[in-house]
Amino acid sequence: MTGPVAAWPPSRFTRSLAASFPSLYDRYARVVAVVWRVAFGYEPEGWQTALLRALLEQFPAGHPRAGQLRYRQVLVSLGRQNGKTEVAAILGLIGLLRSVDAVVVGIASTVEQANLIYKRTLEAITRNGSLATRFRVSGTRGIRSNAGSGEYRLKPSKSAALQGIPLDLGLVDELHLLRAEVWADLVNGTGARPNALVVGVTTAGDASSTMLLRLYKLAAEAIAADPNGNRFGAFVWEAPNDAIPEGDAEFLTWLKHANPSLASGRRDAEVAIADARSLPPADVLRYLGNRFLSGVASPFIEPTKWAAQTRPAGADWPQGVRPVFTFERTPDWAFGSIVATGKDDAGRIHSELVASLVAPTLERFVAAAVALNRHTPQAFAMDRYALGDLATELKRRGMPVRIGTHADAINAASMLYAKIARREFEHAGDALLTQQIPHAIRKNIGDSYRIARAGSAVAIDAVLATALGVLVAETTADAGLQVF
Repeated sequence: MTGPVAAWPPSRFTRSLAASFPSLYDRYARVVAVVWRVAFGYEPEGWQTALLRALLEQFPAGHPRAGQLRYRQVLVSLGRQNGKTEVAAILGLIGLLRSVDAVVVGIASTVEQANLIYKRTLEAITRNGSLATRFRVSGTRGIRSNAGSGEYRLKPSKSAALQGIPLDLGLVDELHLLRAEVWADLVNGTGARPNALVVGVTTAGDASSTMLLRLYKLAAEAIAADPNGNRFGAFVWEAPNDAIPEGDAEFLTWLKHANPSLASGRRDAEVAIADARSLPPADVLRYLGNRFLSGVASPFIEPTKWAAQTRPAGADWPQGVRPVFTFERTPDWAFGSIVATGKDDAGRIHSELVASLVAPTLERFVAAAVALNRHTPQAFAMDRYALGDLATELKRRGMPVRIGTHADAINAASMLYAKIARREFEHAGDALLTQQIPHAIRKNIGDSYRIARAGSAVAIDAVLATALGVLVAETTADAGLQVF
């Protein structure tokens, strides 16, 4: 697969009613261009303008609904970091400008996520003198019109928060995390208003994304249907298949199908490829290829990639590198591992297995820590849930301790993978880790993942210890890290 890929049209989309169609966006195109140029120093990209025109398509003259918005619901799906926030923010501005009494509601899986779109619209208004006089910000109540009852407000992603709210425009970010009843409440909130619209922007999900899967099904039906009478709009950019190309030229073309900002030339192709190569295949498929993940568990890292990072024969632990000693155990206390990790002056992480224990106890872990303390480690690290008592005992003895949290487990998984992918990691080739690595699987948690503690086929205590150790070794020198 070679050759250029245009940023517009998307890979799959609902057809317009005519080659030349009227659009509500045309009324505001110049205003949007000026506002964005003044507020942010640039204008919307061509593909963004084409998308906005298409999703705000109107019924043509002569149609019984002439002048009304064609779509009542719209799904926009594309890879991450492409400017979907800009598209949604422009929609929010147009929603407010359409009528002094228009109600715009923004929601996402978290208020912080919804704020990304809301704040962009707010910045566009407050940085433009003429718009700033038409609206006011009313604390937590959102943006309000000075000439009428119109407003833009944020709501949590909860059905109860949306009950009974009439709206003209609903904006939803990251649909793959949305519950089905929330989308239904937004659609119901549009009532019988002829120009009301609900728009969802998202990246692909996985088998647990039931709401998004349902919308994708509606999208497929709408794309295949006769456009006349169809009021569900779908615009989906996605890679053509699940096979991630090995060659950079083919990989770039594959990425362009799902990333219009890359296809348009705005994003640097070389940087995009390098960043993508540092991610796990599952993340490349989902977030960059915009492809749905199956429900099948995926391995954390391929054994061949792990083997490629083995320390050269005859090499030892680098001199002068103070270690972090990380302790881990299996859920049933059948086995335990102690792993040393350290970062050299070049930023390379080194790792090796220090000890493997059968039927470990708290006392044996403490004794091991006391013996290892002679190496003046940067820290003794362990997971709060698995070995919280060990952390308490070592702290009582005045030893430097780093307690791993749930967030650390997520960050540790991505950190270890990235270090291996970028060849910034070196291990001792220990037989135990070689055995455990093929059995370490990833567990998706929202938009993140961790190495599954309970779901792997065999014990992976040494893998978990290595991951946390890499995180601590990489970040211990950071000012924001607390080591007790």
